[in-house]
Amino acid sequence: MKPDDYINSMKAYYDHRAPWHDEYMSYSGNARMEDLLRPIVDAIVPYVHGKRVLEVACGTGNWTITLAKRAKYVLALDSSPRVLEMARTKLRMVNNVQIECADVYDLQKISPAFDVAFASDWYSHMPKSMIPRFLTGLHQNLRSGAVVIFLDMSFRNVFQNDFLCYDEEGNRVNRRKVPDGTIFDVIKNFPTEEELRETLADWGNEFTYVTFGPLKRWMVRYRVR
Repeated sequence: MKPDDYINSMKAYYDHRAPWHDEYMSYSGNARMEDLLRPIVDAIVPYVHGKRVLEVACGTGNWTITLAKRAKYVLALDSSPRVLEMARTKLRMVNNVQIECADVYDLQKISPAFDVAFASDWYSHMPKSMIPRFLTGLHQNLRSGAVVIFLDMSFRNVFQNDFLCYDEEGNRVNRRKVPDGTIFDVIKNFPTEEELRETLADWGNEFTYVTFGPLKRWMVRYRVR
């Protein structure tokens, strides 16, 4: 498949998975999520406190709530209408969040620019050839000195169970089945620290890579030049 095909497949996958997403992730409310991911939450909070935050691929809004409790303002974007319905329901009483459906590979310039960009479980789903396009659109919405935070999953054995193949770009393709039986082919890459450093070197400095071993997560943070 071409990169656009994988992007469309991923969107359809998360649309279909939306009703089961929080259960799959073991999230039963925001407080429970923050308890599960406490070391990660504590590592992120200092950078979003009182800031204007642009969240990419907000999904059903779990991290959006965490950001909104600390940030001045959050613009949360996703391309899946179904997950956005769930996010809007969760955040209906929160007044410092705006939720929009958007193609994050074609971000329009927003003014004023944001202080922080945040994305959880997004970087690994991007076709490698689309990463420069995404970063170009993202950075045009960030002020100089802004902080970018990418949080994602480390490899775990369960991901081997649905491994399908590597495509022509070297993307790792997984075949995923949702509870209603529908099957989707979804990119799920596991970039190394060296690969991330090389890809992001032109976009900022103060690059920091952190792993959260028991939680099977990695986080990259850098500052826009």
